[in-house]
Amino acid sequence: MRVATLGHRFPDAAVEGQVLLPMGIEVDWLGPLPRDAAVEAARDADAVLLGLGFALDAHSLERLHRCRAVVRYGVGVDNVDLAAAARLGMTVCNVPDYAVEEVANHAMALLLLFARRLDIWPAAVRAGQWGAALPGVGLRRLSRSTLGVVGAGRIGRAVIARAMPIWGRVLAADPAVDIETLRSLGADKTSLEALLTESDFITLHVPSAVETKSLIGAGELDMMKHGVVIVNCSRGDIIDEAALSARIADGRVLAAGLDVFASEPPPADGLPALPRVWATPHIAWLSDESIVELRRRAAEEAGRILRGEPAWYLVASVLV
Repeated sequence: MRVATLGHRFPDAAVEGQVLLPMGIEVDWLGPLPRDAAVEAARDADAVLLGLGFALDAHSLERLHRCRAVVRYGVGVDNVDLAAAARLGMTVCNVPDYAVEEVANHAMALLLLFARRLDIWPAAVRAGQWGAALPGVGLRRLSRSTLGVVGAGRIGRAVIARAMPIWGRVLAADPAVDIETLRSLGADKTSLEALLTESDFITLHVPSAVETKSLIGAGELDMMKHGVVIVNCSRGDIIDEAALSARIADGRVLAAGLDVFASEPPPADGLPALPRVWATPHIAWLSDESIVELRRRAAEEAGRILRGEPAWYLVASVLV
């Protein structure tokens, strides 16, 4: 049996080989190839491990005529045509909890960066400004502020646990998570509308899906408090970027911390070019440990499926 690795930036398949070779499963490292060439090279593979380097659409999946499983290196599966995979009898899995700690910490870092306006102080010091002389900075005591967490899956709950000792009030909106679970963490469950209108800071932790595309659009942004801070470490298409740009320009949104964008990498004249936008290059998940864990667990999942064992992380069970 063969497993092919597609659309990733790993320098080799050493971690995957350590898992799969003892099972008698060969590993083909196809990371640097463009999509068409990689799919052609993987056409006889029994399973593929897929990064974010390209999407597997229906046509690409049909060319993988022996493939029984697609395992995503990561959480989101928006670069896999799930309907086509189901039609072709392919199991689609992900690795939903390999970087919960990293993403939750990254979101918190962005929130606290803007809470203390660390985005502006270095330039002020370089310009010779000192002390509390800058007008309109808007520093607020966090114990009297409200944080809204949109999406309370694994990462959202990890953010709530970190935020509770810092923010005076934490709201959570997630129809799939019950009120008692959130109450046990100290958060108040509420509707998305109430969260948007009451929060001083908002962090997004929902998957990319038909239901969440432009979840935060012009209407939702207009519900928010003047001077709100928004952080997004989930998927870029959750936010209407044109509407967000306009609300940053008119001051309704004080600042945005964004690790993800609708198009990646984003255009040079897009959101990252705006003042009061702190952009990171889709690396919230990244650490030395998370890379190894991701690769190992993706390979283990492929190995389970090819040996006829139950998959641990079917896409249907995803909670971001």
